[in-house]
Amino acid sequence: MNTGFSGLSHQRGVVLVVAMIMLLLLTVIGLSSMRGTSLQEAMASNLREGNVSYQAAEAALRAGEQDARNKFTTSIIGDLDTGIYKELAEGIHAPSYTIVKLATLRTSTDAMNYDDENPEGVLVRIDGSGAGFTVNTGDQPTTQTQLRSTYLFEQ
Repeated sequence: MNTGFSGLSHQRGVVLVVAMIMLLLLTVIGLSSMRGTSLQEAMASNLREGNVSYQAAEAALRAGEQDARNKFTTSIIGDLDTGIYKELAEGIHAPSYTIVKLATLRTSTDAMNYDDENPEGVLVRIDGSGAGFTVNTGDQPTTQTQLRSTYLFEQ
């Protein structure tokens, strides 16, 4: 009559071993998904830093182009001889630009009417630089972008 209960005494804890293996597998899957999520977050952060840096450099470049255009239209070309450096905001890593006059141009073939003070055109190089928000231990930005444009103004 007791033959129905005799099968229980022959079990040796197989369920415990299977449960431990399943827990180990779930732990490995959880750790790998956390690692993947951390990697994706780092990639998104790097992409954001690069975009912020590029946008800051682009803003500095456009401001430099506008400044050079204003100086040419108001005939203050002499200011461009030594180059102009300007930061767009206050701070250690504010976007900045540099304007350097490369050449003055004249299109008139009449040598008598040439005026050095008021050239007919000017060629300038504008360098814009920007940085991201994140800095390393040396207080240097982790992401920097440099952009350059060459501009020709003529009357």
